[in-house]
Amino acid sequence: MLIFCLSLAVASCNSELINNSTAKTKNAPSNLTKVVRIGHQPFGALFYLKAKGSLETRLAKMGWSVEWTEFVAGPPILEAIGQGKIDLGYSGVAPPIFAQSEGVPFVYIASDSALSGSIGIIVRQDSPIRTLADLKGKKIAATQKTAGHYLLILALTQGGLQLKDAELVDLPPPKAQEAFIRGEVDAWAIWQPFLAKLQETMPADFLTDSEGLINDRNFYLASRSFASDFPDIVKTVMGETRLMANWITKNPERAVEFITARTGMKKTTASILTKSRSYDLLPIQDRAVEEQQRIAEIFFRLGMLPERIWIEDVIWKQKLDL
Repeated sequence: MLIFCLSLAVASCNSELINNSTAKTKNAPSNLTKVVRIGHQPFGALFYLKAKGSLETRLAKMGWSVEWTEFVAGPPILEAIGQGKIDLGYSGVAPPIFAQSEGVPFVYIASDSALSGSIGIIVRQDSPIRTLADLKGKKIAATQKTAGHYLLILALTQGGLQLKDAELVDLPPPKAQEAFIRGEVDAWAIWQPFLAKLQETMPADFLTDSEGLINDRNFYLASRSFASDFPDIVKTVMGETRLMANWITKNPERAVEFITARTGMKKTTASILTKSRSYDLLPIQDRAVEEQQRIAEIFFRLGMLPERIWIEDVIWKQKLDL
């Protein structure tokens, strides 16, 4: 992820961002002999980087092309890493913990910062549910082994409840949205951009967001073997991602126009998505490791992990120079 173009002036990189056309992997030169396979979600700097195409241009000079795959949540990204289908990915706090407990050979490479408004538990505006305690006996949609699942556990605890006091309906985000709209579930633990997409269809209220419950950050991950064999490619990808993240942070309105034009996303959704996420890229810090370890301990105590794990065991040791 990081032979950083730190030698490039950020201002210069910013000015060229909108004008660069998206590179197409299928049109890559015939001399590209290696492919880096990246899994992303429909948000985050990787989502924008795919639309821009600058990573393809950068890696082509090194004899590499890029293959992008979009996933709706973190668990299938970790599963794909475990199956050798992708080399790099992006996930929230919970999926890597479960993947580590299942023996998936991956490493944490970097993270972004947390924002409380990017995830929450929502109810319909006419719902009688007004407090966390009101969730007792209710059906709540959440995707297991995700940050939404973890948020639900903590929210129920804050409301004086346990996970067994409510009915967890395990659904991927698109299916959960359908169930929420049809009234088949009473609440939904979910993150952006699915919140924004729902609001295009119907109004909903936040029962709680993540503030005071979890630091909803996301992690950049890599197959352990890929990170070991191709550290320069890992650093290059991370360098381009960081430049993209910096540009979005400094130019949110232009970022909205950019992603709308490239993907056809509605402008209102793109605006919420862009402004509700933290777009940066940080080396894995001690605080993030400690927070992940606390989450792992909670899952272990709840009997959701077969044995205790140690997050420090899967941190990439190479320096990113961020």
